[in-house]
Amino acid sequence: MAITASILAVFLPVATMKGLVGRFMYQFGTTVSFAVAVSLLVSFTATPMLSSRLLRHGGGSGRGLFGRLVGGGLAAIERGYRRLLALALRQRALVVLAALAVFGGSIALARTIPREVFPPDDRGELKVVFELPAGASLARAKRFAEELRREIAAVPGVTSTFTTVGGGVQGQVNIGDIHVSLAGREARAFSTREAIEHIRALLGQRPPAVIAVEPYMPVAGSRVGMRATAVQFNIRGSDLEELRQAASAVAEKLRATGGYVDLDTGYRGGKPELAVSIDRDRAAELGVPVAVVAMTIRTLIAGQKVTDLPLGGDRIDVRVQVEDYYRRQPDPISRLKVRAAAGLLVDLGSVVSVARGAGPARIERYSRQRQVTVMANLEDKVLGEAVTEVDAVAAQVVPRHLDTGWTGMADVMGESFRYMFQALALAVILVYLILAAQFESLVHPLTIMLSLPLSVVGAFGALALAGLSLSLLSMIGFIMLMGLVTKNAVLLVDYTNTLRRRGMGMTEALLAAGPVRLRPILMTTAAMVFGMLPVAFGRSVGSEIRAPMAIVVIGGLLTSTLLTLVVVPVVYSLLDRFAVRRSAATAPEPSPRQLPESGN
Repeated sequence: MAITASILAVFLPVATMKGLVGRFMYQFGTTVSFAVAVSLLVSFTATPMLSSRLLRHGGGSGRGLFGRLVGGGLAAIERGYRRLLALALRQRALVVLAALAVFGGSIALARTIPREVFPPDDRGELKVVFELPAGASLARAKRFAEELRREIAAVPGVTSTFTTVGGGVQGQVNIGDIHVSLAGREARAFSTREAIEHIRALLGQRPPAVIAVEPYMPVAGSRVGMRATAVQFNIRGSDLEELRQAASAVAEKLRATGGYVDLDTGYRGGKPELAVSIDRDRAAELGVPVAVVAMTIRTLIAGQKVTDLPLGGDRIDVRVQVEDYYRRQPDPISRLKVRAAAGLLVDLGSVVSVARGAGPARIERYSRQRQVTVMANLEDKVLGEAVTEVDAVAAQVVPRHLDTGWTGMADVMGESFRYMFQALALAVILVYLILAAQFESLVHPLTIMLSLPLSVVGAFGALALAGLSLSLLSMIGFIMLMGLVTKNAVLLVDYTNTLRRRGMGMTEALLAAGPVRLRPILMTTAAMVFGMLPVAFGRSVGSEIRAPMAIVVIGGLLTSTLLTLVVVPVVYSLLDRFAVRRSAATAPEPSPRQLPESGN
């Protein structure tokens, strides 16, 4: 029963998750559920067969010294537990109040635990992203990339580098990145985070270039150019200059706050351009339509397809435009001819003025609005804390008529946590439905599921003691707890019901079932805890991501086991008395014909 609840509580909620992390969680849930299903099959077949062949007969007479010591210790624990359980059943109100106080304290503790998508891990990989001014040539970008690569390659512990110049959606040749691989963890005396800080200080900023050193993220959110920073805060509106000023104000405020590195905005200006301004009054006097001026400039400067030529099975477009020299200088453009409405040719310089200028290198848009993104990486700060701080800063410096929003990992975190809480709620509902069907009761499953909030106490406490954050993997640990911690209460409540069906009273059944079920409860909990210890203290590559899940499971199992052994019997007795009183109150009164006749 408990194993079936574990399978459904882990697999079905995780299978409903969507989004960027949903596919990863689906694979994880499938693996865990299949492993539990196989263990169910083994427990029904191989375990009884091996027990019949390997276990000794004759009770405790055949046990060795170690067996007798363990048995004696467990017997002493059982006697002490029986006395504690008897005391708890006499002080039921105090036990319930203490359990509520502990649960409330865990909820308060949960508010202090930081949140992020994935905890930082030491994969030995990082990325250096650079961007030269708009209009820089490919040759200049390659020389700059090689200069950075040589300095990075000279850093001790760097084993290889991979350089890419020209990338992004638009294939801009003025941007590039250098993927840096470090030696294995056992071959270096520093972490990846320390390497990032060292390389960031080594390269510094080299105006007019922009350089950022970022950790390698296996699951990245959206990108701005070639950057996938942790913080991507968007400001949207119609006036690009106003957006630029607001983004710059947010970036400066964050720089003063501290904890934000590689601060930058998505606005890029300084792109060389020739600005053509039309004198509409003069054009009207000469009879030159504005549309003709615009069409002439577009055709001769940008070029226009006039025909195509067949070549080797393909068709090649033929475009007509003036030579490159005339397209890059203001004076030749002014000497172009446009045709007036009367059919006369008029110099373009008579109706337009051409001047050199600079404009935005790129314009981002979202939902039909212009957008400027504030980008930053984090240093000694988690993403959840950064989101709160950036929202507070934006409320101070961003005009209210501008829209704001998050993309990147912050958006992934918000979406994934929503799906996680939905999966958690679905897991609780599934466990209740399964237990209600098995016990054929609506009350006893509530008693059993009391162990769920009791497990949260240790889960949050373990995260706080370990100094870890609440991430997606730790949330997976919470979902696993929903199916694991109920097994102890199932053992206790099921055997209590069995004893009561044999004629025992409620208190006597609880005092008898608790010590009898203590050993299997301790054994299953110990097996799960010791099985999770290698994951919690793992030193392999990427173990930092898996450790929070194991720590949540260990902390939740320990506290739920200790509290379940005391609190669940107390609540069982309270709910059972309530159910008995309710059934007695709702029972129909016997009809007069059914009343016994009084004897005379």
